[in-house]
Amino acid sequence: MWYSAHAIFYYECEGQDSFLVHENVYLLSADSEEQALDNAKALASEYEDLSGRLMGEDGRPSLYRFAGIRKLISVETDEDTAEGRLHSGVEVTYSVMAVDTLDQVRRLARGDGVEVLYQE
Repeated sequence: MWYSAHAIFYYECEGQDSFLVHENVYLLSADSEEQALDNAKALASEYEDLSGRLMGEDGRPSLYRFAGIRKLISVETDEDTAEGRLHSGVEVTYSVMAVDTLDQVRRLARGDGVEVLYQE
């Protein structure tokens, strides 16, 4: 079975006022959800950089820390097409969020910065 794992990373340095966060999504094959979660944690941990050589958003040396797997989604392949294999058009992940106005929906769709209530 295929899974998409949403891994949360953040930059950390002394005296910071806020945290720059990345959500990286990995596609994994595993026999069970438990195995997929274990594999996702192991994979994401490899991308953590605690050397202090990375530069954060403000140009200061930062640590790049793995915070955890935010969600794990099974990728439903269509058994009637492509023999159940991944193929073009398969949904591999999704997010659920809320905004206040239709204008914010349109701005979000354009890639503009918008305040959202992230639900899932």
